[in-house]
Amino acid sequence: MKINLYPIKFKPILKEKIWGGQKLKSILNKESDLSNIGESWEISDVEGDTSVVSNGILEGQTLNHL
Repeated sequence: MKINLYPIKFKPILKEKIWGGQKLKSILNKESDLSNIGESWEISDVEGDTSVVSNGILEGQTLNHL
């Protein structure tokens, strides 16, 4: 079976923190309804915070599954 490789992108996991703000949204264009974003986990396999593929044929798959 031949698999076409491509750059895999993941949905960031945004964390609301008391020291957070709106700069991750305004400067880095992160989409969120959170009001105090303090962290953006770009890729993670921490239990309960596993990254999900956001593009291509693997869209919707978790990092753990891959």
